[in-house]
Amino acid sequence: MKKLIGIFTMISFYFAGFGQGIYDNVGVIVNDNSQVSLEIGEYFKQSRNIPTENMIHIHTVTDEIIDTIEFRKIQYQVKNCILNQSLENKLEYLVTTKGVPFDIQVDSCAVGPPHTFTWCSSVESELTLLLSADSVKILKKNYFLNPYYSDTSHFSRQNYDLLLVSRLDGYTKQDVFDLIDRTGPNTYIDKPNGKFIFDISYSQDTNINNLFEGMMQPAVDSLVAMGWNAFLDMENEIPVSQENVIGFVGFFQEIITEELDYSWEKGSFSELLVTGPEFTFYDSLNYTGNLELANLTKEGCGGASGYVHPTWGSKVMDYPVFFTRYYSEKNNPFNLAESFYMATKTLSWGNILIGDPKTTITTQGGSFVENPDYFEGLTLFPNPATNEVNIRFRAKNAGEIIISVTDQLGKTIKTESFYASADRNQYVLNTSDLPIGLWFVGICGESGITEYRKIIVRK
Repeated sequence: MKKLIGIFTMISFYFAGFGQGIYDNVGVIVNDNSQVSLEIGEYFKQSRNIPTENMIHIHTVTDEIIDTIEFRKIQYQVKNCILNQSLENKLEYLVTTKGVPFDIQVDSCAVGPPHTFTWCSSVESELTLLLSADSVKILKKNYFLNPYYSDTSHFSRQNYDLLLVSRLDGYTKQDVFDLIDRTGPNTYIDKPNGKFIFDISYSQDTNINNLFEGMMQPAVDSLVAMGWNAFLDMENEIPVSQENVIGFVGFFQEIITEELDYSWEKGSFSELLVTGPEFTFYDSLNYTGNLELANLTKEGCGGASGYVHPTWGSKVMDYPVFFTRYYSEKNNPFNLAESFYMATKTLSWGNILIGDPKTTITTQGGSFVENPDYFEGLTLFPNPATNEVNIRFRAKNAGEIIISVTDQLGKTIKTESFYASADRNQYVLNTSDLPIGLWFVGICGESGITEYRKIIVRK
């Protein structure tokens, strides 16, 4: 009975869209000139019950890199939309989407000498000051000291006069949908089997090694003291093909063209400090094939951070602060954005956070919902769907499969069944009879445990 109650509770929470009101203070920025931005914004809105008036529509280029003139256009559009919709006293978080530029290049971003990359920053970091009394300091060719850095309190605009800004991005639209699906409030992490990896590779400079070891080792020590499995790897090569990775921080001083090939926990987090000429979320623009944040989120990482251009070590995230906040196992946990900005020393800078800002992690109540039917690689496409959606998976055992479609209140609209083989399967579900909106497609085998995936139906 306890197992069934746990499953029912998890599903009820899932259907509730993470709870009414949790995302009322989140604004989502979409670029009306980008179809992928519009679709990601709509998917996030439906998945998190974000109010329609919180959708901030702008018109800008779809390039990742922009100059100061284009950024000012974005800045004024976002602020005017917030004011026109009377959101200035409501919003505390902003989320940008793929298709909205993120890299502001001011004059030159050469890494030196001379070191002019201090003149470059991210759209997201600049927008933290959008409604602040310090908004006049946006894009002033220098960083701004973060007043929330190293704090120990939950965030509020009233106390800190900032906005916490994150981004939803990846190589493809589906990568971003998957990122949204595997994160959010109360995301379960398997603490006993999980691991944190801090890695320094391919560096021949003793001073640099000592600098980053001094930044990473205190985080490792703090996590171990909290009962987590964490270690610092300083071998010359990156540890690859790791299982149950909860956290990863990597500093590499050469181009990395191999995948990490990690199995990630859903609430996992990573930061990359990678030598390379580009920072992009388009595989076609990654001319060197360098390891990118998009590779990690595609593999299954739940959140990530990086720097749109190389930065000084003194400006890098404070790892002990972030990991002791985000993975503290508090009853009232700090979310991803709170933890990131508590650990971020400078704003109006080149740092960028990828993920749902309201994601929190839990180590309680998740071990009993594993599905013995083992539907590996369960994917639904196209998503959004119009007339049909393909359900693809690999089953552990052959047998009858029940497909269900459920609305946001948990009411089952229809069910269908078919016989699956003990390997790869694909089933075509007709969605032409479903109204426009968010739906939950369930797949269930002989165990009676249903796995759910969200789809959006469009006409």
